Amino acid sequence: MRDALLFTFTLIGFSVAFEGSPPPGPTTPVEDHWAFKMPTAGTRSIDQLIDANLKKAGLDANPPASRDILIRRAFHVLTGLLPTADELKQFTSDDRPGWMAYLVDHLLARTAFGERWGRHWLDIARYADTRGAALLRNENYPFAYTYRDWVIRSLNEDLPYNHFIHRQIAADLIPDLPREELAALGFLTVGRGYQGGQNHLVIADRIDVSTRSVMGLTVACARCHDHKTDPIPTADYYGLYGVFNSSFVPSKFPAIAEPSPAPEAKTYRAALLKKALAVHEHVSKVAPKYKQPEDPFNFNLPGPINGSLNQIQREKFQTLIGQFEEFRASSPHALPRAMILQEKNKPFAARIHERGNPRAQGEHVPRAFLSLFRAKDEHFKNGSGRLEFAHRLTDDRNPLTPRVWANRVWMHLTGTPLVDSPGDFGPQTPSPLQLALLDHLALFLKENNWSTKALIKHIMTSGTWQRSSKVSSILREKDPANHYYARANRRRKDLESWRDTILQVSGRLAPTVGGKPFEIDRAPFAGRRTVYAKIRRGFLPPIMRAFDFPGSEEALMKRSNTITSTQALYLMNSPFLRGEARALAHEHPKVALLYQAVLGRPPTLDERKRAFAWLARARSQSTAGAWSYGFVKKDSTEFTRLPCFKDGQWRGEKPLPDPIYGWLHWNKQGGHPEVDKHAVLKWTAIESGTLNITGEVHVPTPKGNGVIARILGPDGKNLGQWTIEPGKKIAARAKGISIKAGEEISFVIESRDDPSFDTFLWAPRISDDRGLVADVASEFSGPGLAPLAQLAQALILSNEFFYLD
Repeated sequence: MRDALLFTFTLIGFSVAFEGSPPPGPTTPVEDHWAFKMPTAGTRSIDQLIDANLKKAGLDANPPASRDILIRRAFHVLTGLLPTADELKQFTSDDRPGWMAYLVDHLLARTAFGERWGRHWLDIARYADTRGAALLRNENYPFAYTYRDWVIRSLNEDLPYNHFIHRQIAADLIPDLPREELAALGFLTVGRGYQGGQNHLVIADRIDVSTRSVMGLTVACARCHDHKTDPIPTADYYGLYGVFNSSFVPSKFPAIAEPSPAPEAKTYRAALLKKALAVHEHVSKVAPKYKQPEDPFNFNLPGPINGSLNQIQREKFQTLIGQFEEFRASSPHALPRAMILQEKNKPFAARIHERGNPRAQGEHVPRAFLSLFRAKDEHFKNGSGRLEFAHRLTDDRNPLTPRVWANRVWMHLTGTPLVDSPGDFGPQTPSPLQLALLDHLALFLKENNWSTKALIKHIMTSGTWQRSSKVSSILREKDPANHYYARANRRRKDLESWRDTILQVSGRLAPTVGGKPFEIDRAPFAGRRTVYAKIRRGFLPPIMRAFDFPGSEEALMKRSNTITSTQALYLMNSPFLRGEARALAHEHPKVALLYQAVLGRPPTLDERKRAFAWLARARSQSTAGAWSYGFVKKDSTEFTRLPCFKDGQWRGEKPLPDPIYGWLHWNKQGGHPEVDKHAVLKWTAIESGTLNITGEVHVPTPKGNGVIARILGPDGKNLGQWTIEPGKKIAARAKGISIKAGEEISFVIESRDDPSFDTFLWAPRISDDRGLVADVASEFSGPGLAPLAQLAQALILSNEFFYLD
């Protein structure tokens, strides 16, 4: 019956008519869909294929871009960095025929290539260093970074793409692989976690990432019913469900390096063991029959013991495990381990879940590849079938995988894909205009041992890739989206290349490769490449959210590219950016040097005149970042900034007590008000949203008469008011604050007529439903930028720095 239904589906197709839509056109048998046919060979080159379509459209191709633009473009797409002055000079003067090939080889040999292209793949792999919002007490994946480092290393070593896929699906089943290659299995295991396990959702995620990212098919859509548009029956989904449900994530991951003999590493291991034993000691106290396992790092509780814990006991158990994981995740001495899968002793016999409900078991289905690309009785026979599945993804009967990867490589090199939906090559996707070119690239990839680097070089040495990005009036009218590639696409830097090149021009870019992630939004701001920043699934920091960074909830096939006022506000107020501007001005203390460092050229005569005129009238900015530190006079609403920053305090000009401001001051933990001046901390929002405020106000001294704390919203209204007695503390919280970009929230401390002993501690934290937005304790800063540093900031915010070409 199911075969009959599928036969009917493939003949008549599927369509949904909406009111007001045109009637559906004639359907095409699924087997005739362009993506399901094997690529056809041809003798024409990239340029010949592109030029043939240009000729049909009556368009003329742009001439080549200038040498310096091509060098900058090549550095960007292959490394995400800028050429140095020496490198620009070296390759500009290179008079060898085919100089671009030498430049490409030079860049492909750099470690920076894997860092740049590794991040492209990590988007697809929905990489994150945490499980997600549902598992906050135990959110860390302490060894996710080993997968990230494996991806970078594999791309640098030009691991053939078919082997690159095989190892990420089944490295544990491939004979004679070095143990370091087990880290590849992070592709399957770094996905989001689910409250209560929900293994069927974990498996759905693994099916999705391994089919949509590699084959461009939305197989996961068949979990509840036969796919509405693609020839993927529900039985196909559960054939793969059986494959992935025949493996499990072990409680302990294998080490992929030897323990360090360094004293610091030994101290770490002893502390880690102590935290592990604390977990077992807690269980032993609340469940006397509990027997600690031989492996102290095994926290899997036997069923009866697990069932005997009440909610409070279970929460403490999870909290202690979370502390153990947090310590292991943050320590640089933790032994690197691979996040692997293991085969179950007996393969799982899958049954269809009716309407996707795991409690409604339907008919049995064998473990098998998609029916569209196999014989009817061809099923997986070896264990789970994971290794067989990995090989079927790249064998000669599958036309999709080489096309999908060739399309991605083209997209990352040119800025637009040949197939607009990189993760969907199904029957609803029309045949691309440049199908012959896509087939040419797919066949080139396979014929060159699946070498990604060879494919990249093949594209970049073409005349098409080297064209100018200038847009003529004819091209703007006839081909505004540049589908015919008569010109190059003008491109803006993504978050990673923008941040990394800022570090590069400021002289702070660190050469450290791999290892534990760093906190991108925590001062002092690390100079490491952005690919190594910690990614909290569901809780991205503002810099990532503002600049289109993927949320890692699911595989991302193509990034969005937005331009918003939020981005400009963030850049103007970012403590990180201001720090880089200071470093630039310190390293390059002249206007001409700044222009050369940031833009790679000297300033024009007009730019020099305007820069010097502006510097002559500019003043140092009073504060840095989104926080302002000051006061409001009693019975007034006018905010005044404190005039002096010294010894970690905003205060008056003289040592405390200042003759004008008395004991009034702010520091990163709190401060002190005066009888006639309320201490006020202001925060300016960089994006619109709904916010929550947390924190405690503490008057540590038991003397005096305490203080009054208030939070004022953007409209000046009270969001909360608290009286804090001497020696006491109180939670100062506000929820659901609606705010627009550029509006302010004020934190006010008032003396109760006698300022004696009114020192207070208050470091508010501001968050939204995606995580922390602002934290004064970590973002507390001194004066703003000096005039030359302001000029440096303006240059790194300029379009010339942000855009290629």
